[in-house]
Amino acid sequence: MVANKLTNAPITGLEGGGPFDEQRFKELMDATYRKVFNMAYRLSGNRPDAEDLTQEAFFRAYRSFNDYEGDKPFENWIFRIVTRLYLDLLRYRRRRVNTVSYDAPLQHDGADDHLFFEKADVGGTPEDALFEGELSEEMERAMSTLSDEQKLLVKLADVEEMPYRDIAELLDKPVGTVRSRLHRTHKQIRRRLEQAQLESRVQNAKKR
Repeated sequence: MVANKLTNAPITGLEGGGPFDEQRFKELMDATYRKVFNMAYRLSGNRPDAEDLTQEAFFRAYRSFNDYEGDKPFENWIFRIVTRLYLDLLRYRRRRVNTVSYDAPLQHDGADDHLFFEKADVGGTPEDALFEGELSEEMERAMSTLSDEQKLLVKLADVEEMPYRDIAELLDKPVGTVRSRLHRTHKQIRRRLEQAQLESRVQNAKKR
């Protein structure tokens, strides 16, 4: 648990050398824990990694609380930590070739979890449901063609609905760079979906 890990962590001072305000940190952690876990889950796609990322993020935040600028949102600071931890995890696993597949569809492992790009509840005909299922599968295939950085941009912008400025701050990149790369990524996804729809129409025409 996070609390157990924090208990054994060395305590540092706040900005300016003041005493460590453990109660303040606990209040900030309690206020943001669920949001941080949800973000870690949507980034990683599974509960074990999300739990590890969340615990490590708060552990690092605790140890370096003196780096936190109190006049800025704590949420943004802790989000930056968990995002960088996720990037480190991707780099580590990328070095372990063929041990982990990031292109596999995400699995739903709990009632309170969230699927990335959840299927819409169209409430229509079986044909509508089939179309929605095919679209979701094509979205997964389109996502599998993206680089790790592109996937992260899509998750932050389209799933977390973060403003470009916040994403730029998280990734230490200019806002213009984030905007242009996300635009290119959206175009790549759109082309893949259009190609898939065209292929589907051709296949359906052959069956007639």
